[in-house]
Amino acid sequence: MYATISADIVSSTSLCIEETIALKQRIEDLFSVLEKRFPGFWGRLIKGDYIECLLPSAKDGFRVALIIKSCIKSFPIAEPKKKKLFQAYGIRIAMGIGNMRIVDKEHGIMDGEAIYLSGRTLSGMGTPNKNGTFLIEPADMQLKPALQTVGMLTDALLNNATKRQSEVIYYKLLSKSEQEIADILGVKQSGINQHSTSAKWYCIEEALNYFEQLNFENA
Repeated sequence: MYATISADIVSSTSLCIEETIALKQRIEDLFSVLEKRFPGFWGRLIKGDYIECLLPSAKDGFRVALIIKSCIKSFPIAEPKKKKLFQAYGIRIAMGIGNMRIVDKEHGIMDGEAIYLSGRTLSGMGTPNKNGTFLIEPADMQLKPALQTVGMLTDALLNNATKRQSEVIYYKLLSKSEQEIADILGVKQSGINQHSTSAKWYCIEEALNYFEQLNFENA
């Protein structure tokens, strides 16, 4: 069972040219990190602000979606008052869980149930401030109510996170310890702990544990 992610940058046109170029590089660098961390990961950036990703193991999909969101939300921007939507939401994400008919990276082909579900769900999403920015669409409709709830609640926490809190969440999602994060960011470990607590990391971690323990192969 695959997980696919279809996503678009919120209010990307509000970014200046330099920010747009820097964000594109940030996303491409993130794809390299995810390829090393999750075997079989495939991510691509289309038209500058649309993302498609695929993971051969559905249980990894939720974590990767949150990694992408927290990475984008921690992107530094100038004059944030003029870019409120981007600062608040960063990215809209739809995740599909299902089978795939063709996965051919060499020829750039993703075709199947999972990518159809994520693409269709993203297309149907409304404005971020009315409908949230993260929906999960599984092929198994019995899983849908629980996964939609987990996704929407976690999304609300991330949307309320500050840039620095998003940065801390990003590294925690990559399984970095608080001391490792402190060393990376050049701050004290106590500061990382404070940001983690303020961002309600313990709730996000519980949601991850729930999702990753589901048996999608028998769904």
